[in-house]
Amino acid sequence: MQPGDRPAPTADWRAFVATLRRQYRTARIRTTLTVVALTSAVFLLQLLATWATDAPSVRALTAFLFLEGGDAVFLLSPFLHRGTAHFLSNVLVLLVLAPQERHFSPGGYWLFLVAAATLALGVGYAVLAAYSPAPNVAVYGISGLGYALGGFALTRAVGNPDDASEVDLIAAVIGVSSVITVVVNLLTSLPGSPAGVNGGHLTGLAFGLLVGALWRARSAVPGATDAP
Repeated sequence: MQPGDRPAPTADWRAFVATLRRQYRTARIRTTLTVVALTSAVFLLQLLATWATDAPSVRALTAFLFLEGGDAVFLLSPFLHRGTAHFLSNVLVLLVLAPQERHFSPGGYWLFLVAAATLALGVGYAVLAAYSPAPNVAVYGISGLGYALGGFALTRAVGNPDDASEVDLIAAVIGVSSVITVVVNLLTSLPGSPAGVNGGHLTGLAFGLLVGALWRARSAVPGATDAP
């Protein structure tokens, strides 16, 4: 093939983007969209409450809720965010990783999400309660689910490179960035400042990596289905 006969880089990029769009449209992502909708509804309520109460910021209002709101606020922890940037970054990651849902059965995916959120928030609270000098601590945000899905996508893609589609490869890249983020956080926080360890991110990632490894082991069994 002569240099002039090779496809233009822009054509390759357009084909790649078109493939991503097609795979995303055909993937089962309804449960992830439901979680994103719930998170968006709660954040909208945060914005309205900030405006109605003349609170200086969403972050200040959320801190006040944890101080005065009782146990109900802790149940909302996965859906609360400290500001627009925090909310948008977490939701964007979930939307990009949403096609990973198709590798689970509907019930299995709900179980994965609930377990990941519970573990991430539980460990996040435990780390701060044990090491933070502040008497009141709060952990909130849905980033633990993003780290869990990224970890799952990473171990699945590594174990099944021939079965990884373009959307799976993008998700695996997010998984790599999640690993780097967690490692940097650990290196900069330990051993001197353990309260700085983000237990939610660490636990979400570890859980996702574990589930991905178990998924690989199960898929290697003859006759097993692609939906734990």
